[in-house]
Amino acid sequence: MEGNLLLIVGGVLGGWAISGGLMARDRKLGLAAAGLMGLLVSLYLGMQHIDSGAPSVCAINATFDCDKVNRSQYSELAGIPIALLGAGFYAAVLAVAVLAFSKAERYARVGNLVFVGALLSVGYSLFLAWASVQLGAWCLLCISLYGVNLMLLVGSWGLRHAEGELAAFKDPQDRSLGAMITAGLVVFVGSMVVYNTQSGGKAAEVQQAVQSSGDGSAYGQLMEQALAPVALRGDEPVLGDPAAPYTVVEFADFQCPACASVTPLMHELVARNPQVKVLFKHYPLSNICNPNIGREFHVDSCRAAYAAECARQQGHFWDLTHLMMKNQSELDAAGIAFMAGQVGLDTAALSACMEAPETHERIRQDILAGQASGVEGTPALFMKGTHGADWVSLTAGPEGGELLIRAHAEGKPLPAAPPPASHDGHGH
Repeated sequence: MEGNLLLIVGGVLGGWAISGGLMARDRKLGLAAAGLMGLLVSLYLGMQHIDSGAPSVCAINATFDCDKVNRSQYSELAGIPIALLGAGFYAAVLAVAVLAFSKAERYARVGNLVFVGALLSVGYSLFLAWASVQLGAWCLLCISLYGVNLMLLVGSWGLRHAEGELAAFKDPQDRSLGAMITAGLVVFVGSMVVYNTQSGGKAAEVQQAVQSSGDGSAYGQLMEQALAPVALRGDEPVLGDPAAPYTVVEFADFQCPACASVTPLMHELVARNPQVKVLFKHYPLSNICNPNIGREFHVDSCRAAYAAECARQQGHFWDLTHLMMKNQSELDAAGIAFMAGQVGLDTAALSACMEAPETHERIRQDILAGQASGVEGTPALFMKGTHGADWVSLTAGPEGGELLIRAHAEGKPLPAAPPPASHDGHGH
C-alpha cells in the first residue's frame, strides 16, 4: 500500500499541472480539464463510500487513509455522499466549459456561475480539511479536489462579466445556467442510482430473482462456505435470545467505518427476528495485536478491543462499544477513559484490565478464530442454523443473512453454500 503513495501523489500533481497548463493557455479549456479531474475523482470516492471491507487504493496508512475520511460522519449531507454531490458540480463545470469554448456567445456567463460554485466548494474544502484534523487522517484524493476547487475559483474569476454573479442567474438569453443544471442533475441522479444499487443491491437483487423465478438457487449469491467452524468460547457478548436457533457471529474492528455502519443493522436484525442471536468477536486491523495484518493501520483498534473486553467483564460491553463505534477518531487512551466514565464503568479497574495478559489472550483467541474461519476484512459475518451444523460466510451483509434466515424458517429449500471465491489469510 505504501507504494500507492507516490503513485497517487504523482497522479494528483500531474492532474493539477495539466489543468493549470491549459488554464494558462485558455481559461475555458482549463475549467474543462479541472472539471473532468474533479468528476473522475468524485465518482471514485462516491463508489468507495460503499464500504465492502476492503481498502481503496488510497487507504495507505494511519495518516493518509481515504477510507477513514470518505466513510466518516463528515462525508455525507442528509444521507447523500458529498462526493456524488461534487460529481454533479464538476460535471456541470465540464459541460458548460466545453460548450462555452465552442459557442462563447450563448454561454457568456460561464465564469460567473462557475465562480459561485467554486467559491462554495473552496469554503466546503476548508470545512473538510478541519474534519480531517478531527479524524486524524487525510484523504489524498480529497486533497486533489481542494486543488481543483481552487483552480476553478481562480480560472473562473478571469471569465466573469462585470455585471456580477446575480446577473448570470437572471439573464434569460444565456444558456450557461440551464446547461449546468442539466449536466449536473444527469450525473448526480445517475451516480446515485448506481450507488444505491451497489450499496444494498445484492440482497435486493436476489430477493427479486427468487420472487420472479421461484428458483431458490439465487440464495447461493448471499453466502459462501466458511473455511472452518467458528470457534466459540461461550462468553461472547450476545444480542438477542441466547437460545435463539439462528446464530450470526460478527468479527469487527472499532476503527472500521463499515463496522460502525453495520452495528445498527445488527441490532435491527435481532429486533425484527427474535429467532436470531448475534455474537461479537474481535478482529482488530492492526499488527499491534493481530499478526495477520502487515502494518499498524488502525492504530487504536487493539486498545479499543481490550477496552470492550474489559467492559464486557463489568457488564457494559454494548454501552461502551456503541460509543466507540460512533467516535472512531477518539479511541486513544483519554478518549476511551472518557467514554468509559460516560457509561458508568469503573475506569481504574478498566485500565488495569486492559493491561492484563488475560485480556490480550482473549483478543488473540478471537483473532485466531477469525483467521481459521476465513476472515479477510471487517465486518465479517458468519451464520449457523440454515445449513444444519455447518457455518456459512455471509457475503451480502446482515440483509442477506436475514433473507436466508426467513427463507429457511419458511421451509424453503436453500442451495449449498458455494466454496470461497478467494482467501489470502490476511485482513484488510
